[in-house]
Amino acid sequence: MLKKPSKTIDIAALSCAALFIATLPLATAVAAQADASANAETQEVIITANRLNQPLGEAMAAATVFTLDDIEASQAESLFELLAGAPGIQMARTGGQGTQTSLFMRGTNSDHTLILIDGVKANTASEGFARLENIPVTQIQRIEVVRGPQSSLYGADAIGGVIQIFTKQAELGNADTGLSGNLSAAVGTEATANGNAGINIRSNNTALALNVSHQQTDGIRPIHTPTPSARRSAYENDAANLSISHQFSNGAALRGGYDLRDSELNYDGGINNTEGRTANLALALPISDSWRTGLQVARFNDDSVNDSTFSSRSRTRRNTFNWQNHVQANDNNSLVVGVDFESEDLLYESSGAVQTDTTRDNRAVFAVLDTDLSAFNTTLSLRSDDNEQFGQKTTGKAAIGTDLGDNLQVWTSYSTAFKAPSLVELYVDFPGFFFFGNPDLQPETSRNIEVGLEGSHAGAAWSVNAFRNEIKNLIATNASFNSLTNVERATINGVELAVNGTLLGWNANAALTLLDHENSETGQELLRRPNEILSAGISREFDKLNVGLTWLVRGAQKDVDPVTFGTSSVAGNAVFDLVLAYQLLNDLSLQLKVGNLFDKDYQVVDGYNTYGRTALLTTRYQF
Repeated sequence: MLKKPSKTIDIAALSCAALFIATLPLATAVAAQADASANAETQEVIITANRLNQPLGEAMAAATVFTLDDIEASQAESLFELLAGAPGIQMARTGGQGTQTSLFMRGTNSDHTLILIDGVKANTASEGFARLENIPVTQIQRIEVVRGPQSSLYGADAIGGVIQIFTKQAELGNADTGLSGNLSAAVGTEATANGNAGINIRSNNTALALNVSHQQTDGIRPIHTPTPSARRSAYENDAANLSISHQFSNGAALRGGYDLRDSELNYDGGINNTEGRTANLALALPISDSWRTGLQVARFNDDSVNDSTFSSRSRTRRNTFNWQNHVQANDNNSLVVGVDFESEDLLYESSGAVQTDTTRDNRAVFAVLDTDLSAFNTTLSLRSDDNEQFGQKTTGKAAIGTDLGDNLQVWTSYSTAFKAPSLVELYVDFPGFFFFGNPDLQPETSRNIEVGLEGSHAGAAWSVNAFRNEIKNLIATNASFNSLTNVERATINGVELAVNGTLLGWNANAALTLLDHENSETGQELLRRPNEILSAGISREFDKLNVGLTWLVRGAQKDVDPVTFGTSSVAGNAVFDLVLAYQLLNDLSLQLKVGNLFDKDYQVVDGYNTYGRTALLTTRYQF
């Protein structure tokens, strides 16, 4: 059921959530997902923060890890739902399931977050961001979110941060042979029907995994105040993931993977079809007890066809190569060095005419030095990128931290980053919408300073991060809303707080993000970035029944009026979700998620509807 936007934020909900955060430091046990550091025995290991395996609390980076248990417990149907409550993240989409989904990390642009899937870049060469709406959650094993600029590790596209998605892979396990798998089926409101099947086969030192999924829904009418002819945005998505792993007797490991995602979105005025294909091959080889080397080659294809009055087609082809070496000199010193190569091609057609067919290469070398100086820990990273179009760019990061005792750590870092304009931003015109590319755009650059404080006390884990990110040449819509331009400077200040524990016998977690952002040329706030985002959740197990309640509070934000194209305001909102799970048998469970529990009226993007109350019933079987 479609709902109209509310005029004011739910003050009662915001007050309750704020009180909840204030009382959580009194908690007595750590929840499953820890955004702050925990005891060494239970602490998560993260790869993405410094391109090497290390405990989350030693990474000296603002990071969040979603494990498979976290993902399944959330009963999220999309990454829009799953990531919306994470610290520092604002999610937006133009309608219901399958519509364009944007992620703003720490107030940066939607193309400032690098998305990696099994180590392969998923951002398109056209828009510059990944098609998050088409990545099925049921095929994800783990997600690592690292906030703050990461260009010194991964190059362009990481001014806001990096999100690495690990899909369900072939697992060798401890047994020589074996078979395991899972099945799930879901039905829900808006004629939603989802299905997923996965299997993992092990034989001696070889394993194969295959996961397939299907999603379909009638969706909702995306445009607010729809005309009588407006129709629902029906959506279908078919996806498959195949992986093969082999362990050699000398300790080397070979892994190959292939992903495909085909989607169709029907909207008022047209149909959008998208095809995504990714193939990758990776080899990990131990040279000695202290030196491991790894090679990865990958091919990323993305095709999107928009069949409407103003038809268009975009095609991305990207080949990548990575060679990375990890040298553990001793217990206190670790070095990572490597090279990256990327060649991408974009073909963009509008109404049958080719607007651009461009290729762009990028070569890079990088190094990361992690040192334990007893009293202090330091991480230094440096990267040099040679972009065929914009020349050489050097970025770096320096972090230093120390253990204050009593399970309390503090760290600070300074980093630089850059982002080359996407090929669409440079060369593609949209005359039907009176919007045109700008070939004179320059790369965006940023410098970020932050400090983090994290601890674990009486079983409760918590973290506080404060940062200031100054971005030069920020790419933004010009004053006439008919093209893009470089803004002289934009400044984003922010604070993130996260805490996990138990409260009166309930598992509890909460996160608060506060932002202060400004376009220095206009003095105005950046669009679609609320200054306050608060999320909180509680859950509890009652024998075979699990009950969970989450709520997400967004502050007001500036946006673009879809009719006048002038600046508009979107009211703040608070939305509650309820999740229930019942274990029918050891291997069989029944789940129910009620989204927007109180049928709240709200918008996330001006002029676009959101779901009213929804329900999704899921049956899961594991073998």
